[in-house]
Amino acid sequence: MRTAVFAGLTACALMFAGSAHAADTQSASLKLKTAATTEQFIHEGSVWRCKDDACSSLTVPSLPIARACRRLAGQVGELTAFSYRGKSLDEAGLAECNTAAKKG
Repeated sequence: MRTAVFAGLTACALMFAGSAHAADTQSASLKLKTAATTEQFIHEGSVWRCKDDACSSLTVPSLPIARACRRLAGQVGELTAFSYRGKSLDEAGLAECNTAAKKG
């Protein structure tokens, strides 16, 4: 009996741990070169909330990070940091993103 209860509790713990990890890999954040001009905006169906020069979204669509960055930079302006679905762009990636977004 104890083994069955322990197995059930272990399964529940693993299920909740998996959903917490899934939430981390569905979110995104960015930092703007200048302060945001709005407190929130919609991009690709996701709600982004901003404060000062930082914006974040809890759930974003599955896109390659470079494409997501280009599209967002095209909408909100130059980015100085970008994290998307568990991955972050380095300085070279950000420079490429901002340049491509300007060419648009």
